[in-house]
Amino acid sequence: MQARLSSRSLVGLLAVLLLAPLTALPFAEPVVASPVFDDEELSRQFLQGMAALVKDGDVLTGAMALEQAQTTAGRAVGLPAEAMPPSLATNTPLYDAVVPAVVAVSSIYTCDRCSDWHLGGMGSGWLLSADGLVVTNHHVIERDPGHRLGVMTSDGEVFAITEVVASDPVGDAVVVRIDTKGRKLPFLAIGRAPDCGTAVSVIGHPVGRFYCLNEGVVSRFHRQQPAGWDAHAPRGQGRSDKPVWMSITADYTVGSSGGPVINAAGEVVGMVSRTVTSSQAKPEEGRNRRRPLAGETIVFKDCVSSETLHKLLHGHPKAAPADTAAAAR
Repeated sequence: MQARLSSRSLVGLLAVLLLAPLTALPFAEPVVASPVFDDEELSRQFLQGMAALVKDGDVLTGAMALEQAQTTAGRAVGLPAEAMPPSLATNTPLYDAVVPAVVAVSSIYTCDRCSDWHLGGMGSGWLLSADGLVVTNHHVIERDPGHRLGVMTSDGEVFAITEVVASDPVGDAVVVRIDTKGRKLPFLAIGRAPDCGTAVSVIGHPVGRFYCLNEGVVSRFHRQQPAGWDAHAPRGQGRSDKPVWMSITADYTVGSSGGPVINAAGEVVGMVSRTVTSSQAKPEEGRNRRRPLAGETIVFKDCVSSETLHKLLHGHPKAAPADTAAAAR
C-alpha cells in the first residue's frame, strides 16, 4: 500500500528543504576590504587636530610658507638610497598599498566674526620619506598670511608643517617637512618617466571626498610657457626654461591638487596640478566666439612631470634616466 502526501504536507516538506541551507549556516555581514572614509568626520579631525597643534607647537604660517618658498626656489632635496621603498607586494591591492602614504593638505584660520578656527581649502600630497618629507603643489601652500598649515594621514592623524625644504614655483612643486613626533610614516617611491599610453591612477581628495581613486592613461608630454617668461631673454638673464608637463585622462578636480599619479607598481610618475578646458576663450576672442556644442569641449588634465620631481630630488637614483628621456622629447 503506497502512502500519499497531501498537497499541504508536500508544500511543508518543500519549505523545510528550501530553508534548511539558510538556517544551517550562520548569517555573515558583507565585508568591505578597502578602508571606508567618513568625509565629515575626517574634516572635523583635521580641524581639531590642527587647533591642538597650533596651541602646543610650532606650525608654519601662510606668511612663512611664502617667504620660505621664495628662498628655497631651485633648491633640491637629497634622499639616501635606503629611502627607496620596495615595489608593491603582488598580493597587495594598489589602492590599499598607496593610500597610507597619501595625505590631505590644508590650513586653519580665524575670521573677524568669531574666535573659532575654520578649515581652509583642501589639497592633496604624498609622503616622500619616513621622517616626514611631503610633496605637494606650490599653489597648495599659497595661503593667506595668518593660516596655519598641516597635513592629515588616512588614519586621521594630523601633523604640523614646519618648513618648506625645496620649491619649484614654475613647475608647481614643493617639498615640505612635517613634525612626525618621532613616528616613522609610510612613503612612496619615484618611478621613471612613463610612456604615452601607460596606465596610471590618481589618488586625492576632490571637493572634500577623501581618498578617491581615478584611472586613466598618459596622453602626452608638453612644454608650457610660464607666466612672466621672456622668450627673447638670454639664458640666465631673466629667462626661465619651460618645464615639461604630463597630461593624463584620469579625472580629478579641485582638492586633488598635489595628489600622486602612480603607475601599476605604485611608484609616483607625476603629480596632479591643474586643468584646462578647450572651450576657454581668450579675452579678445570671447565676444565673437560661439558656445561650444556638445562633444566639442575637452578638459586637459596637466600634471607635474617626473622630470620636475626629479629636479627636486638631487641625487635620486632614477633622476638621470628620467631627465634624459624628458630632455629628448
